[in-house]
Amino acid sequence: MKLLCDGFSETGMRRNINQDAVGMFFKEDCGLFLVSDGMGGHSEGERASQEIEKACENWWEARLKEEKEADFSETVSQLKELLAQASRTIWDETSQEEICGATVVLLWIQQQSYALLWAGDSRCYLTEQKLLGTRIRQLTIDDVWENQPELSQQYSKDEILSHPNRGKLVRAAGVHKNFTCRVQTGIQDKKMLFALMSDGVYKYMEPGKLRAALKQAARGEDFTKPLQEIRNGVYDNQAPDNLSCILIKAV
Repeated sequence: MKLLCDGFSETGMRRNINQDAVGMFFKEDCGLFLVSDGMGGHSEGERASQEIEKACENWWEARLKEEKEADFSETVSQLKELLAQASRTIWDETSQEEICGATVVLLWIQQQSYALLWAGDSRCYLTEQKLLGTRIRQLTIDDVWENQPELSQQYSKDEILSHPNRGKLVRAAGVHKNFTCRVQTGIQDKKMLFALMSDGVYKYMEPGKLRAALKQAARGEDFTKPLQEIRNGVYDNQAPDNLSCILIKAV
């Protein structure tokens, strides 16, 4: 098995700085991939997302030097601690008067297993080739106010839809002293295409066009055209936010 990966991270048309960060670290049958979307005034969001990306890069370089690689479950535990430590660093280096944090979606692939770790609303989509066609589904759940399970007992659907907190993040790195993330694991095969992206992509691209680009990427081994289609789809809607996307596939 060999991993293929490509992606982009751009400022967009209305922002002055790119507060997103992406990471693509891989060899043969294992790899670490991430998209982090910074938030905060001036360069604060950029500092948070870059802290997460740098922590992942340092972890990957250290792993390459190990004589014996950790097994899958141990590695997932290491990555949870890695994100927690990066979050704590961001928190410790931010004054109480400032907001500095970042969403993160991180994908670890090790042979036939994968793990997703995330906090916030950056997403991972999975595209699979099935006998009856191609299936695309969102693996992550956005960490926003309306997705908290306990709300269904407190509010009606209409009240949730109209609530002023709708869409607000409830989890991200660096915004609280103690960090938690969601984790999902599964079995990975050569029919799977993973797409990691910031909300600057999926919020500003027509869903049908996004699905078409992901299907195209799942059918081939060159991601140049599908990534360009995704980029064009966002810029067609004026790209009001930073936009980042990574495509990963095993062949």
